[in-house]
Amino acid sequence: FACERIVSDGREDSELCPWPLEGPLDLVVPELFQEEVSEPIRVSSDDVQRHTTQWIRDSLPLALLTSKRDERILLGVRETLEQAQVFRLIGLLSHLLYWLALGINRPLNQQSLTETGLSVLFTSVHEIWSGFEKENRDSPVGVSLVLPTLLLTVKHGIERCFEAQYPSMMAVKEGRQQVVERINTLTMRLFDPDCTFARFGKLDGTGQAISLMKRLDIYMASTLGFTKAKRLCGLAHRSTPLVRAALGAVDVGATWAGGAAGCSDYRTRAMLVHSDVWGAPPAASVAPPPKSEGQQILLRAALSRLASAPPVPGQIGRAQTTPGGQRPKRGESPCPSGVSARSSKRSGIAPGTATPRLPALPARTSSARGQRLEGSRPRSVA
Repeated sequence: FACERIVSDGREDSELCPWPLEGPLDLVVPELFQEEVSEPIRVSSDDVQRHTTQWIRDSLPLALLTSKRDERILLGVRETLEQAQVFRLIGLLSHLLYWLALGINRPLNQQSLTETGLSVLFTSVHEIWSGFEKENRDSPVGVSLVLPTLLLTVKHGIERCFEAQYPSMMAVKEGRQQVVERINTLTMRLFDPDCTFARFGKLDGTGQAISLMKRLDIYMASTLGFTKAKRLCGLAHRSTPLVRAALGAVDVGATWAGGAAGCSDYRTRAMLVHSDVWGAPPAASVAPPPKSEGQQILLRAALSRLASAPPVPGQIGRAQTTPGGQRPKRGESPCPSGVSARSSKRSGIAPGTATPRLPALPARTSSARGQRLEGSRPRSVA
């Protein structure tokens, strides 16, 4: 599941195949396999659960993906990977990938998945993934180990579903490679536009990884025009795929629909436009933006994650109290002396000395929270 592939067997040469940010995922197979791939995925949920659980317990090299040696942490990661929602996510993504990649090989007289069906799948996978991010994104172990391992497990599960359903096509090296590349591309466009969870911190410090990152920087700057400075600028304004999907954002540069299908506030539209430039997949690169009920589901998921986020230090609206347990008056410091012991050392003011009151800050309106809900800072919303 890497963007680097070996040119040929027996040689050390490799080539980069970065995952495309946009464009169709259609995979036209040779005529020999068209009858086999004309049938959609029919792997049962029990088979997905059995094989994925066996792979997690027997084959996943979890101890090699982290420097942590606390058995409780590793056990907690494995328990997360064996949740029922993981198996459901694998099944839904397998169906979604089939219709996006192999559905083109079905005869014209056979029924295909409608746009509404694609939106339902799109909404369901986002809802499940947002639940895992809600639980793990605010902890160092969750970001550096749990979510990357979860994404790797999901990718392996999708590949296994295609192996079970289409053994002849997956037995051919080129066919398998094409499917794997589309698995990488689909998960990147849906959940991880900046490939934050497609890597492990322990492996990023190796010489091979550093060399690969340099090659990727050169490729993206020369071929796509995405220099490192431009990508960092886009990353600073990035909103999460969940927020963009919930708001029903359309492609960058296109007309923004008002009401339920888009953002009515021009400041929100400006933030999302800056979020989508320099290295982010377009909002509709996988499926059309969900409408009405699907959009409400995604919005509730975004609000749930916002409500569970820990308070930001110094956040406007937090109730500060004095040592006596009372809330300070407007323009008054929570510290009785008006200065903390730490600041008194820097300023030369002795603790307990009265200081002039600072002018009260103007009250902020409730529109600030509404802006956060519509895709301001990525870490606050998602």
